[in-house]
Amino acid sequence: MFPNRIDTPVLHPNMHNPFIPSFRLIQLSRAVRLLTIITLLLFSCSQLTSAQTRRVQGDSFSEKGARPDTLVGDDSLLRRMEEVHATLNRINNVTDRGFDTHDIEQGLPDIQANLQVIKENLTLYNRVLNTRNLQMFKVLLGDMQQQINDWRSQLFDYNDNLLSMHSKMETFMRDTMLNQLYKDTLFRRLYQNELTDIRKKWKLATQGTSTNLTKINELQASVSNSYFLAMELQQQIRQQLRKTGVAALGQEYACIWNIHEDTTSAGVVAMARKSYNSQRRVLQYYFKKHNDNWLWILLTGALFFAWVFSNYRKVKKAGVDISKADFTFTYLTPLPILASVVILFNAAPFFDLNPPSVYVETMQFFLLITLTIFFKRNGEPVFFKYWLVMVGLYIALAFTNVIVTPGKLLRISLLLIHLASVGFGWKLLQYLRKQKALKGFVRPITIVYIVFNILAAFCNIIGRLSVAKVMGSAAIFGLTQMVGLTIFMQLLTEAFYLQMIASRIKGGVKAVFDYDKVQKGLNRLLSVIVIVCWIIIFTTNLNLYNALYSIISRTLTRSHTIGSTTFSIGNIVLFFAIIYVSNILQKYVGYFFGETSGDFSGEMEKKGSKLAILRLTVLLIGFLLAIAASGLPVDKITVVLGALGVGIGLGLQNIVNNLVSGIILIFEKPLQLGDFIEVGDKKGKVRDIGIRSSRIITSEGAEVIMPNGDLLSGRVVNWTLSNNHVRTALTFTIQPVEQLDLARTAIMDALQEHESLIQKMPADVLVSAINDAQVQVTARFWVSSVYKEHEVRSELLLSIYQRLKGNGIKVM
Repeated sequence: MFPNRIDTPVLHPNMHNPFIPSFRLIQLSRAVRLLTIITLLLFSCSQLTSAQTRRVQGDSFSEKGARPDTLVGDDSLLRRMEEVHATLNRINNVTDRGFDTHDIEQGLPDIQANLQVIKENLTLYNRVLNTRNLQMFKVLLGDMQQQINDWRSQLFDYNDNLLSMHSKMETFMRDTMLNQLYKDTLFRRLYQNELTDIRKKWKLATQGTSTNLTKINELQASVSNSYFLAMELQQQIRQQLRKTGVAALGQEYACIWNIHEDTTSAGVVAMARKSYNSQRRVLQYYFKKHNDNWLWILLTGALFFAWVFSNYRKVKKAGVDISKADFTFTYLTPLPILASVVILFNAAPFFDLNPPSVYVETMQFFLLITLTIFFKRNGEPVFFKYWLVMVGLYIALAFTNVIVTPGKLLRISLLLIHLASVGFGWKLLQYLRKQKALKGFVRPITIVYIVFNILAAFCNIIGRLSVAKVMGSAAIFGLTQMVGLTIFMQLLTEAFYLQMIASRIKGGVKAVFDYDKVQKGLNRLLSVIVIVCWIIIFTTNLNLYNALYSIISRTLTRSHTIGSTTFSIGNIVLFFAIIYVSNILQKYVGYFFGETSGDFSGEMEKKGSKLAILRLTVLLIGFLLAIAASGLPVDKITVVLGALGVGIGLGLQNIVNNLVSGIILIFEKPLQLGDFIEVGDKKGKVRDIGIRSSRIITSEGAEVIMPNGDLLSGRVVNWTLSNNHVRTALTFTIQPVEQLDLARTAIMDALQEHESLIQKMPADVLVSAINDAQVQVTARFWVSSVYKEHEVRSELLLSIYQRLKGNGIKVM
């Protein structure tokens, strides 16, 4: 039934079976077939694993845009992971450190509050605001706008950095290679730790950038709101200033003979009180914002005190009595505390080029107090009485300016004050005619003071009260300020004179110097400074400084074009101003470092070439600063220098030769200041080594000006190059000849006893001519200083003559 079935008999183990060999062959055949199948299976699995591995590598390491079968090496993979690590670390470091917004967060609320105060004053209290208040608000708003602009720029930079970080992270998110690597299970097993670290850093970076970006955006919104509010308030102030200016020119109140009783409402007074309280808060912001100026102001006063105090100590230590000097010290004292405070408050308003008027008035008030103490201790009693009257008028006018809507009593009082000021100004003018110290500047300002008070009284009478207040205040403020600036100028003049005395004591120089020559140049420079400072203060009190500043600024900064060259008037003015100041400094700088006047007598300490180098440095720095201030481009300057080169080649050879020779003399040092030189038939002491020429002062007192080219190219004998020693000789004709030995002994004794001769270098007494009747003897000796040669020769001639005559020797 089952033909194919094979019945296998059951055999006993010990029974002999004739079919055993066939059975073994069948088993071996089956084993071979099974082994073959296993081998085929293993080979197939191996091929499948290799293909899968190649597919994993091709999918995992292929970059964006590459073909799927492209293979990427392990080094590219590691570089990509390192790039991700480095970028995320940098982002996390920045976000963890955060952005420096502390100043913005601290300062923005103050600015926002101050803007609201100004807005309230312009909206609610505009009836009590005058031109001075509006000018103050304008200056403060400009200051706030500048601060807000700086913050906006800072926040924009922070925002750009955050957006750049966010963009970099988005680039990694779109990276095809990184996305495939994260999807690959085999890669995740191989780099599990690295991927976990990247995932953590990615999360931190995402949170950090998001948090910082939100914070920066919020600050940007707040700062921008404040910026636009400040611009809006600036526009309102400009409009109100125009209205106020037009209203001030018209009649604000009735004429003084038509005024009625005071009808000022309590509401207006309360409004004015609230306005002043709010304005005080705004001023506190200004003082807080510019507190760094006070550091410079205090430093200025401290430097002046240290300068004067140290010079007084040097003079006192040297035993010099400056009270006997030709120059009179009127206000400077050995302990210049008050003088330093006067310098401090005079300079305070000018550390800010555009200060609010209230700030200027505050500095003036402090200066007023200081000058009162100063005049009490150092001033004349008569002038001190005049000064007390000035202080009283100052306080009275300052008080009247506070009142918003004056009534009949106040207007009459203000009129009386102005008329009294006119009378006081006339009396002060008579007094100043006899005074020299205050006559120069205070007298013309007193005339201005009288004129302005007359105009103020007239404006008060016809109802222009705002103009009357401004003119009266400006008049008294201008007068007191000019008194302070005059004292400021006098203190600096005395301090410079003290410096000149101290520098000569330090150098051991006892020769006199001509201070009048220096004082003229110094007074000229200080006078310009004083006039400019007074104009700034006076126009500020007249509420005209901002307008004047704008007009001058636009005029000086407006660009002009000639050909291809663009320039401004301000650059030209600044160029010549720097050149002028540099010339003044190099001309007088030597006086402040011990340089003496042109006298030949006395031994001058050698200054080497320090002063000449200092002068050259001042001129060079001044020239470079002037070129930089001119705004000319380098190529234009090159053209100018080329044109100068042509001019030099045509006719300026001698001038350039002298200039170059002067520079060579300064650095090569063949001669120094104070050297005793001989050039041709001229012999004298080097007085000055300039850039173009040098000066020599002869023993007769004449000053010889010699071009530097002649000194460098000619034959120069320097008697004091290495020392001041000079060898000289005296010749005597004596008789009788028999007493020659006695005469030589007498001459040698006189030479050995003189203090100004150098005994280490022995003198000689030689016979220069002889005959039966007489003998000529020459004494040669070394004098310690060439400057004492004539004096020593005179003393020795007299001494030797007396000795020879005492020994009975006749001198022919």
